[in-house]
Amino acid sequence: MEEKRHSFSLTSSFDQRFSLVVLACLCLTSFLAWPTFDNLFYQLTKAMLFTLMLIFFIYQFRQLNHWKCHFVLNVTGEGALVGGGKFTLCKTSFVSPFVSAFYIQERKGQSLMMVWSDMCDDNNYRHLCRLLLAKKA
Repeated sequence: MEEKRHSFSLTSSFDQRFSLVVLACLCLTSFLAWPTFDNLFYQLTKAMLFTLMLIFFIYQFRQLNHWKCHFVLNVTGEGALVGGGKFTLCKTSFVSPFVSAFYIQERKGQSLMMVWSDMCDDNNYRHLCRLLLAKKA
């Protein structure tokens, strides 16, 4: 008998964007720790790296507006990405009321999946957490 598969449709969320903004702030404020030198080459390099990093984070933030992910998962930890290949859960999962993180093993390698609680409705997030905890046990 085949196990019941649960379908999850994830979209970009406020918590996901907020996490990206926090990471960007952390990375960009690290430039305050750089020593100050009167060397023109050093100042230009620092300004260019800061600008490139800022552009990168702005680009990533804009890409999140169109981000979607659809996958199915069963109790045994086997699943499939819609539009992609099959995967299995590997390593241990992290489950909390705000975010769940788990590794999937695809044919091309391992990938980290992070699912914030507001990426799907409450019922689907609870189902995902139960599946991840059942696989952990």
